[in-house]
Amino acid sequence: MLIPSLVPLSAQIPQVEAMRTVKAHRLSAPPLLDGRVDESWMAYEPAANFVQQLPQEGHPASEPTEVRIGYTREALYFAVICFDSDPAAIRSTQGRRDGALEQTDAFQILIDTYNDDQNGYIFATTAAGIEYDAQIVRGGQTRQIGGPPRAGQSSGSGTAGAQSGGISSFNLNWDGVWRVKTQITERGWEAEFEIPLKTLRFESGGNQAWGVNFMRNLRRMNEQSFWSPVPRAFDIQRVSLAGEMRGVEAKFRRSLQIVPFIMGGVQQDYTHDPAVKKYTPEVGFDAKYTLTSSLTLDFTLNTDFAQVEVDEEQVNLTRFDLFFPEKRPFFLENSGYFTVGTPQEVEMFFSRRIGIDSTGAQIPIVGGVRLSGKQGRYNIGFLNMQTESVLGVAPSNNFTVARLSREFGQRSSVGILAINKSPTGSRADLYPSNQTYGVDANIGLGNRFTWFNYAGRTQTPGRTGNDYAASSSGLYNTDLWRIEGGYTQVGNDFNPEVGFVRRVAYRRPNYGIFFAPRPKHNRYIRRFWPHHHWEGYYRFNGEQESGFRHTDFRIDFNNGGSVGLAFNENFEQLFQPFEISPGIVLPVGRYPFTNWSFYGNTDQSARMYGTYNYAWGDFYSGHIRTLTVGAGMRSGFRYLLSANYVRNDIELPVGNFATDLAILQFTYSFTPKSYLQSLIQYNSTSHQVGVNIRYALIRIANTGLFIVYNSRFNSLGYDPNDPGGLLPPPYRRTLDRAVLAKFTYMFDY
Repeated sequence: MLIPSLVPLSAQIPQVEAMRTVKAHRLSAPPLLDGRVDESWMAYEPAANFVQQLPQEGHPASEPTEVRIGYTREALYFAVICFDSDPAAIRSTQGRRDGALEQTDAFQILIDTYNDDQNGYIFATTAAGIEYDAQIVRGGQTRQIGGPPRAGQSSGSGTAGAQSGGISSFNLNWDGVWRVKTQITERGWEAEFEIPLKTLRFESGGNQAWGVNFMRNLRRMNEQSFWSPVPRAFDIQRVSLAGEMRGVEAKFRRSLQIVPFIMGGVQQDYTHDPAVKKYTPEVGFDAKYTLTSSLTLDFTLNTDFAQVEVDEEQVNLTRFDLFFPEKRPFFLENSGYFTVGTPQEVEMFFSRRIGIDSTGAQIPIVGGVRLSGKQGRYNIGFLNMQTESVLGVAPSNNFTVARLSREFGQRSSVGILAINKSPTGSRADLYPSNQTYGVDANIGLGNRFTWFNYAGRTQTPGRTGNDYAASSSGLYNTDLWRIEGGYTQVGNDFNPEVGFVRRVAYRRPNYGIFFAPRPKHNRYIRRFWPHHHWEGYYRFNGEQESGFRHTDFRIDFNNGGSVGLAFNENFEQLFQPFEISPGIVLPVGRYPFTNWSFYGNTDQSARMYGTYNYAWGDFYSGHIRTLTVGAGMRSGFRYLLSANYVRNDIELPVGNFATDLAILQFTYSFTPKSYLQSLIQYNSTSHQVGVNIRYALIRIANTGLFIVYNSRFNSLGYDPNDPGGLLPPPYRRTLDRAVLAKFTYMFDY
């Protein structure tokens, strides 16, 4: 038989062991944080005996790891020794706060303060001493984005498809107040964490038991190991698989954090009045107050996001909207409390609708308030924001979002959502309001199966048709098999103006089957991954509008590289002409077409690495060739230079055209809290080059000094809407330019 020869039965069904426990010890005084675990810690019994998840599930970790835990009245402490028989070979490739941990030696801590198997915090670091933290809700479960990327979807991130973002149970943009110090020593590498108790939310009491787990990434062996074993199908976010930390005495104390900011700079818009320079002195503040041990109240006034990364460019050859992820910290924090829907398809609440217009331009935010947290088994979320009016763009609006959900069992919850958008000001009666109402139920059956459900309606003056959306889907997930299927229906008048809907008026069934056997004792290959996905979009009269069938065979290598070949069957029916490129219009009709894709990547932790994807075949009534290549070069954790390029060559009976998308990124980390980052982008469809340069000097919890330079250039030298008219010098190339400096400081009471 094929399956037993590839995957031993013991690997398919891991042995169940008793819950692991570790004691947290009361400390008489805070320890000195210097990154070296000294003799004062050795009297305490460690959490040890880590178990591999990859590559050999259930086997002891190749290198030992020990974790000792202490606490004082004010803080929780973790002393970690990652033993390594070859300290010179430790890989340290990440130098930025919240930087990706997959390609570096790293250590992660999961803390479930309520011990409810649903919610938690992640604190992590690398041998370079970066700070990495995140929030987890809904037991680490995120409903999957529908299907692989299709022909005509391109981003500059090195792979085709939409950028990540939107609904997620894992929120990397949560920034807590805590410290970590690390050292590489003769024993390996060591870390000491100090996590103030007021950074966490918990129930007061003595001798508490909190959920806890630890994960170590040993990158040169591409090995992941856990203290409390986690099957290969899951990761550290699966809160229900954690062990317990016992003996914590934690008393709630109210805290207040005030973060004022001052900002100044100059902006110049060469497309309107080149001679005018706009100076932008701004002041404002954010504040956070803990009402109870588990409820937090946030305020923001004159909200500003000058330091936020710009969006990565995308090329859209479809008829539907692109998805750009939220990146603003205020909206990302505690965002998991407000989510209902399917990521990047139907999101009933999408915070980018507040303070950003359809072109990506900023709309000033006056301020707002947010209440979020837990009360027993209930999760509570409330948000109210007020924006200013922008002449010719948008009226002033008030946005209110209210969310209540109840958890039960290990991975289940039911909830309701209500959203209101109301114009304000003297001319409010000229603009319509909009409401969205939703319910959801996510049911976890055992550790393998999850059932996701939601339904919603909207109210918009003048829209009297089908104003609803509903979906039900199931997911069965093991290391060997992943099987998913679902059904979604969206009415033609479903209009969540504070949400995201990629398309309306459809019924969509879908399924996916993934088979991932792992060969035993293979020196080069870690996993085979054949998989198949199908989805179809049908009008309510039964006519098919779109279809996509994806069949793929991928091989993952032990060093982290991969290679794959995919075959795609597409179908599009155009009920009205579609201008796919300026002057090139596809006529009404039925378009079945197929294409192939050959893709892969090298070891992403190496000093030099690459990605590639070449797709070719039919496209509507013609042909397409898409080349996606990426390359990166790094030196330890100090600098990373990466470049990505996407080229589409399209030949159609109605005309030929090509698109180019290029992105160049550079990051230099002076220290784990000080870095310089640049992003240069070129998109031929907009005829623009964008430059974004940011310097950050972070003090604590992503506050500090930020200096930002932004500029956009016209790559043509003439107005694309008037090809015969050159732009007047000296402004022929430059469209706009801005230099801004922002300083934020946290007062923590």
